[in-house]
Amino acid sequence: MAKEYTFALDIGTRTVIGLLCRLADSGEVAVEHYHVEWHPQRAMLDGQIHDVEQVSAVIRRIKEALEEKAGVSLKTAAIAAAGRALTTQRVKERLEFAAPQEVEFDDVQRLELKALASAREEMERKTTSLHCVGFSPVSYFLDNLPIANPRGQRGSSIGVEIIATFLPRVVVDGLYSSLAKAGLAVDSMTLEPIAAMAVAIPPPLRLLNLALADVGAGTSDIAVSRDGTIISYGMVDMAGDEVTEAIAQHYLLDFNSAEKVKIQLGNCEEIEFTDVLGNNLRESREAILAVIEPVVDKLAKKLSETIKQNNGGISPAALFCVGGGSLTPMLREEIARQLDLPLERVGIRTREHLEGVLFPSNEFTGPDIITPLGIAMTAIRPREENYIRIWLNDQGVTLFNVQKATVSQALMQGGIDISSVAGSGSVLAFELNGNTREIAGAPGQAGKILVNDIAATLDTPLIAGDRVDVIPGKPGAAPEVTNSQLAAEFQSPRLLINSSWLELPLVMKINNLPCQPDTLIRPGDKVEIRPPASVGELATLMDLDLRQVTVTVDGTEADSNTPVDSKSAVNITAKHAQQEHPATPVDDEIHVTVNGTPVTLQKDRSILAYALAKADIKHTGAVRGNLVITVNGIEAEYTALLNTGDRVEVFWAPKE
Repeated sequence: MAKEYTFALDIGTRTVIGLLCRLADSGEVAVEHYHVEWHPQRAMLDGQIHDVEQVSAVIRRIKEALEEKAGVSLKTAAIAAAGRALTTQRVKERLEFAAPQEVEFDDVQRLELKALASAREEMERKTTSLHCVGFSPVSYFLDNLPIANPRGQRGSSIGVEIIATFLPRVVVDGLYSSLAKAGLAVDSMTLEPIAAMAVAIPPPLRLLNLALADVGAGTSDIAVSRDGTIISYGMVDMAGDEVTEAIAQHYLLDFNSAEKVKIQLGNCEEIEFTDVLGNNLRESREAILAVIEPVVDKLAKKLSETIKQNNGGISPAALFCVGGGSLTPMLREEIARQLDLPLERVGIRTREHLEGVLFPSNEFTGPDIITPLGIAMTAIRPREENYIRIWLNDQGVTLFNVQKATVSQALMQGGIDISSVAGSGSVLAFELNGNTREIAGAPGQAGKILVNDIAATLDTPLIAGDRVDVIPGKPGAAPEVTNSQLAAEFQSPRLLINSSWLELPLVMKINNLPCQPDTLIRPGDKVEIRPPASVGELATLMDLDLRQVTVTVDGTEADSNTPVDSKSAVNITAKHAQQEHPATPVDDEIHVTVNGTPVTLQKDRSILAYALAKADIKHTGAVRGNLVITVNGIEAEYTALLNTGDRVEVFWAPKE
């Protein structure tokens, strides 16, 4: 007879609830017996087991009480991990294209999987052995601007922000240990928010955008449904205990006495209690409500913010509240206000509103029945199974089947790099002027995915026992990008030098070191391409020896550290020219040509830099080869002295 029963345990922060259920001939779940035990001490905090021995002792008492009521011997139990155990990671990722293109489905999928991989890497820096429960895109970006759906749009880059949810293995081990010490094995395991959803928001209702808040003692769990599935989970590290503690601190009560006062707020106008000093007190309900109101407001705000965060930043169509903490006075009204929902759209789920469930009596009617009942239902009905085992390249892999387990989830859990299957081109990632850039290489050859010998994709859903075979693809060639190619994206800087506008090359650095225009960019390089920012950088670009010239910026004598920008007026004078050619009214001009154009200079400004500025030499397009400047056919520096009749030529020579 024992085999007909399912023993469900809801191990909460303040209480442990045990249900003994069976599947009736009508197909309904019949609750035959139940038993509730309070933790004698605070063996659990915020939904986490802190004293395994105490928790296992409570579980054993519940087990023995139900065995006596039903006349059976219980060997296994169905349990649920607290929503607090869920760890979420919010990440942003960006995918750049070599040129503007139409965004396709594969591009969006590759971006989402890249974000998921980043979330997993971030989590594994904190802990190991994680189950990926699922992920939900929060927002998309096209060329850095928010967009609802980038598919079919045209742009140079796409981005996504996701919330990924993980379950640490250590939490599972703690639950198994507590049951083992009570003489029980684990029959099945789910998550508390999933169990509550199974009852409060069954699959037929999940087409609607609904939210669930399971308000317990230590923590509150959040789940959101849309489009037929559960899209995300969340947790608030605040619940009914904070309200109890506010009462305890205000009236000097021990925790258990304050808990009793809180419970009486639901049906008593005046409440009597004794403080720790032995004073007998009588207080009105309104006075106590005024004490807890700030805490209730804070709890409602946290719940509302987490619900919106897990629903793409907006309020759901309606909210179902379960758990004993949902009965906290004023909480429902305040949540409705925070979510901007009509009060009738924020409801409390109790057994009276459930279908397909039979109860032996009218006892145990509150919203705290929902989660243990959901634990029982997920164990009784195999289709609600949350763990499945599949075979990946002949190796067994266990998946947490919360969000319709798919091939991509199996690959990630099995340690196979998803990009190796896609055969996508190598991506060159580097920094350009402080911003992350990624440039894709040549397309690779896609690999193959087979599910039970049938061609499949990363989105193919999986069921227990499926056999997945993966044949890696061949990556494409890595891109080759040089400084000069990147420089083509920038305008050449123009500076006012010696009263004429001169167009100059750009400052180019890799990892803070000067580099040649044809230097290849390597993964992780930090590249700078910008106009000169100081007299020193300007001198380097113009091949000026600052020991031989006097430089002024906006009329003030400058040194190598003096800043310059596009608004600066720079003057450069050769020091020996100043000494040898004082201003005189006789023979004070020289005449030269620059690329065939006649140029007249004052003798005190008869250096090459002035001639180039006067001729307004242009530097356009990408750098191609080496810049060559000659005077009478001989290469010269910017500080070279000129004489009447000199021929100046400026051109780009192919690099040898």
